[in-house]
Amino acid sequence: MIVNDILEFYREICKERVLILVNTTVDGLCAWKILKSLLHIDNVQYTLIPVDGRSHLENAFKTHSDQNTVVVLIDCGGNLNIMEMLEPLPDSQIFVIDSHIPYDLDNIYDGQNVKMVVSDSHEVEVPQYEDIYEEDSDEENDEPNSKRRREDDEDSLIPRKERWKRKREELLYTYYELSGYGASVSMMLFDLAWKMSKDNCQYMWWAIIAITDQYLNHKVSRDRYVTTFGIVQQHVQRLNNLHDSSSINDMKLKYSNELRLELYRHWTLMESLRQSPYTASRFRIWTTKGKKKLNEFLADMGLPLLQCNQNYASMDMEIRREVRNWIEVTAQRYGLDDISYSSFELQYGFKNKFCAADVLHAVSAALTSPTLDTEAAFLRAQDTLNRNNEQLIHAGIEQSKAFCSSLLNQVQAFIDMKQVVCTGPFVYALIQDGSTELETFAHPARLIQLCRYLCEAYCATTRKAATLPFIIAAAQPLDPDYSCVVGVPPLSVDSNKSYLGRAFQQAADRVEAVVEFDDFEPSVMRIRSEDKAKFFDALTALLVT
Repeated sequence: MIVNDILEFYREICKERVLILVNTTVDGLCAWKILKSLLHIDNVQYTLIPVDGRSHLENAFKTHSDQNTVVVLIDCGGNLNIMEMLEPLPDSQIFVIDSHIPYDLDNIYDGQNVKMVVSDSHEVEVPQYEDIYEEDSDEENDEPNSKRRREDDEDSLIPRKERWKRKREELLYTYYELSGYGASVSMMLFDLAWKMSKDNCQYMWWAIIAITDQYLNHKVSRDRYVTTFGIVQQHVQRLNNLHDSSSINDMKLKYSNELRLELYRHWTLMESLRQSPYTASRFRIWTTKGKKKLNEFLADMGLPLLQCNQNYASMDMEIRREVRNWIEVTAQRYGLDDISYSSFELQYGFKNKFCAADVLHAVSAALTSPTLDTEAAFLRAQDTLNRNNEQLIHAGIEQSKAFCSSLLNQVQAFIDMKQVVCTGPFVYALIQDGSTELETFAHPARLIQLCRYLCEAYCATTRKAATLPFIIAAAQPLDPDYSCVVGVPPLSVDSNKSYLGRAFQQAADRVEAVVEFDDFEPSVMRIRSEDKAKFFDALTALLVT
């Protein structure tokens, strides 16, 4: 069942204690922070459980559903058959707020237990109910009707029931073929706070971090981000005017033309240029020629190497004031047309100033930490989002810098050792058991980042590969018998939607490989290591046809 009125959703969950299951993503975490604040204001009791996969979601629901008849799923469950997987009691109400698309049709057309809370019902074109679940009243009649008899096409000889089945298969294939992301759930919950006149700069900041994550991690297109940013900008102007104060301790949001350089305010400019996927892949920084090109880039700006190799905060004040403009102007001559994007900065107090991308890196580092379990990582990331926890933010930034270095090292190893294999319809690479980087990339989200980085880097040297999807398989450090397989769509495709999730499932079924689709992201799966070879063979044959 579709619920377009988010106020109706909030009224329902405020009636009694609510069970809240939150996906451990940046968007899910930020959405939870907004909803948590609203529930505290209205004194609504809740049980929170962070979940990182389908089995975790199922176990958490079965453990606590007998104590809660109202359940909220945040950034998960939309693309799963909730009734089949969770088997809720008849009096249960399950509200799903999810950015993953397409939604499962059984969730949309369930009229009792499952309620899909959406910001735009036209996010995905949904087939009509009667085309999927109902047939014509005379479906058992195998004779063509009189109208069909008058037609000369082949369909006139096909029984009506068979035509309905064929049409249904075509509609389902088209609907489920591509998976991707829709509206940010954090933006949806900020919209709820705004409609209740309870919005503030803090809620807006959390929503900004969420949409920044969607854009920088290639979950939505640039056009989609620009559209959402326009809406955010209007809210920021309104909130800044509404809460205008001369107190330095007040929270203020400020527009910023941000550079796609990783953590450059907390690093040296040279290291940021070397470690950022956007610049490193285009300069091909792992080559001698690429290093020379980077130095030429800095020379064209007139930046002394002494300044570039010291911490950004220690650079001359005049250079820091102008360096972003210099980089934008010089970048155009080097083909770095998308070196900047619109964003916001947070200012509170005299010292505390962070851009959305920097806080995003800190939160992501906590959520994907290889040393913390799901609950501990979620709670640490939640604390990192609190603007008063400056130490946690800086600790997360340092962890993120180390991860950026690991990304570059692994990509360079793939390319230098010629471990990137083109099979024809896709490109893939393997991280074998025994690699020193296995633990670093154990989390699927980190493996997806590596896959995207490798895609950009490899396409910089092999242009034809830009039309092919990229896949990486990595052995699991805690379970060497299984490997994690992730994929990203081709670099040349404008849409951020991917057909790999469906292709993975079909290829695994063809060869009867032992696989687990436990992640909420369709293009992530676990496969028994000994089945990898025949899986890739089946995937090649499937995508060639």
